[in-house]
Amino acid sequence: MKDSSPQNINQIKINSDFFKIYHQNTRSLIRKTQELLSHVYPDLPCVICLTEHHLIILEKNYVNIESCTIGAQFYRVYYERGGVIIYIHNSLKFTNIDLSEYCKEKYIEISAVKLNINNLTMCIITIYRAPSGNFTYFLQNLDNVLQSLYTTSIHLIICGDLNINYLVENEQKKQLENLLLMYDLIGIVDFPMRINHTSASAIDSIFIDISRFEDYSVIPF
Repeated sequence: MKDSSPQNINQIKINSDFFKIYHQNTRSLIRKTQELLSHVYPDLPCVICLTEHHLIILEKNYVNIESCTIGAQFYRVYYERGGVIIYIHNSLKFTNIDLSEYCKEKYIEISAVKLNINNLTMCIITIYRAPSGNFTYFLQNLDNVLQSLYTTSIHLIICGDLNINYLVENEQKKQLENLLLMYDLIGIVDFPMRINHTSASAIDSIFIDISRFEDYSVIPF
């Protein structure tokens, strides 16, 4: 079944006043397409980053987000669920960055795009790490990715579900922060994003370039 927007295509617009990036862990994009569309329409984000889309590669055309193109993606082959995908608004030019050599299902599932916005070169990275994924492997390969991408002229933004609770001081959080600081990246999600009757956590993360922190107006979703 191919899902499409309930909105008229003429109603869909992109807000030109600021660059908006939307991230969501969908836990099955096919089942939650309409819920996602209700969040992003009619004021469509520039970039939509989704983790745990649960699609296999043959299903990638089952979901249609009007006015957007798939910019980068990772699908699982050996295990069910997981996966990451980045949609880019059709008004933007982008370059897909092939990070497949660094991907390993459950350990680190990652994709990225590069865009030029108002003379600013920006690299947007989306990551999923399963709770059972080896953390040391994840950290080593994230370091390899950042080494391959980092320059003083490119501004990095990472968003995703890393399954590291940023509301609790722990060794994994400390190691990740130390690594990201080497690339001038800081986390900005320090409030609960998943709440139930017995607990609250912040395992969905956003990391931005500290050298341009004042230039960002970030509203996590």
